[in-house]
Parts: sequence; C-alpha cells; structure tokens
Amino acid sequence: MSDKGMSKESLAAAGNERYAFTSKKQIAYPEGETVIWHGYIRHNFELEGHKGFIVEPPHPAQGLPWSWCLQWAEAFVPRTPALQLLDRGFHHVHIDVFETYMNDEGVRILEKFYDMLQKMHFHKKAALIGMSYGGLFSWRWAAEHPETVGAMYLDAPVCSLSFAGDRDETNTNPTLIPFMQTEYKKHLAAYGVADVEGLRKHPKNPLNNYLPIAKAKIPTLVIRSGQDQSVLPETNIDIMEKLIKDAGGDIEILNRNLYGHHPHGMDDPTPLTGFILRNYPDFEI
Repeated sequence: MSDKGMSKESLAAAGNERYAFTSKKQIAYPEGETVIWHGYIRHNFELEGHKGFIVEPPHPAQGLPWSWCLQWAEAFVPRTPALQLLDRGFHHVHIDVFETYMNDEGVRILEKFYDMLQKMHFHKKAALIGMSYGGLFSWRWAAEHPETVGAMYLDAPVCSLSFAGDRDETNTNPTLIPFMQTEYKKHLAAYGVADVEGLRKHPKNPLNNYLPIAKAKIPTLVIRSGQDQSVLPETNIDIMEKLIKDAGGDIEILNRNLYGHHPHGMDDPTPLTGFILRNYPDFEI
C-alpha cells in the first residue's frame, strides 16, 4: 500500500477545513478578563475606553451567528432571547456607548466593534436586541448599516430623539419630569442642537431616518407596552410602525396592553428566540 501524498501534517488537518470557524479554538477572543455569565464563558474587554463583552456559546454554530444587545445588557437577561440563542450556537455581544446617546461618535465606536467581530469571522449580520434606549440605538445602527442586520427584537423602544424633551405635566407623571428634563439636556448636547425642535428635525432622528431599514426589509419584532409611562408608545413605536409599514418594511407588533415599561422580555422568551431563528440568514432551525 502506497502512502503517496500522505503525511503527518495532512492527516492531522484532515476534515478541519469543513468546520472552519465553528470551533472555539479558531476564535481569537479579545484580551481581558474572563468571567462566568449566566453559566456561560464571557470575555470582558475595552475598546477605546468603552467596556464590552463577548459571550461564548457552548458549541458555536457554523458561520458564527451572533446576537447584539445594544443597551441594558444586564437587564432581564433570562426574559430575552440571549440565553436560548447561546444554546443554539450564537455568540452574544455588547459594548457600552450609552453616554453618546448613539450620536455619530457612538456609531463610530460601534463600527470599530463590528470590524473587530468581522476579523474574528463572525457572521456579517447580527440579531439586534434593543430594550428601551436600546431601541433607539438599534434603529440608529440599522439605519446607518442595514447590511449588517439580520433581524431585530425591540422592546418598549425609544424611537424619537425628542422623546424626553416632548414630556411635560400634560403627559407625564410629575415624579418623572426631573428625569426627563435631565435626559433631554443630554440629548441636546449629544446631537448638537439647541431645542426640542432641533431634535425632532434632526436627520438622524429615527423618525426621519427609517427608510434604509424599511427598504432593506429587516425583519423586526416589537413588544409594545400599552401602559408604558416612560417611553410613550403613541409618540414612539406607533409612529415608527406606520412609517415603516407605509414604506414597505417588515415590522410586527406584539401588543401587551396591560404592561408598563418593565419588565422587558417574556416569562418564556421562546417566541422571541423563534422569531430570530426563523429570520436569521443562513441559519437552519
């Protein structure tokens, strides 16, 4: 029997090419602290001073699909799709740009983060998870880079840069007004405008910058909480839903008429997870 063409090297590598980027050994996670997060290995790191993390799935799926929680990544985790997606082979990631309120600087940091993940051979498209302010951040990212988004699950999402500036004693519990005024001033500074009208008319306000999302037909599932007093649905998701539908976009609303702003997610998040799995590109359920 001839061993022509055979070597220790070729035998050792046999079959590996078929499973490229589906082994944890192939993934160069960023340097930093490693901790246990809800039973999974999490890699903490910093990027230009912004704290982030990447959570490993037990068995990374082929193509390295991933979910991205844009804000409040430690909130209501078991009620979101994150843990179930990890069990299905998705990585789960986050980077904190909250203080930017997702202005151009926030988008720039996220672009660097996305580029880092692409160098790690993550899938081109993410499944976005956006709760409250995370909804604003998700709309902003998806409008700037629709080609990078496979599906979105949003929950009581902020849809307008002016959502806090539009609040007063006629539409807000008095105890919430000081908080809203503080947030409003931060929005003015972040986007470089002088008043609430500047926020309403700002070209990066999601209510003015939704067409890229609609035209890309990004599958979007939104939980609408009917009793939400923090992010009024009437001036946020109700307007965004109509805009996207009228523009031919793909958006589905799950109404919870008796819920307030919290809790986000669902007691059993399986329907949310199923929505992402059905719509994520190149993923077989």
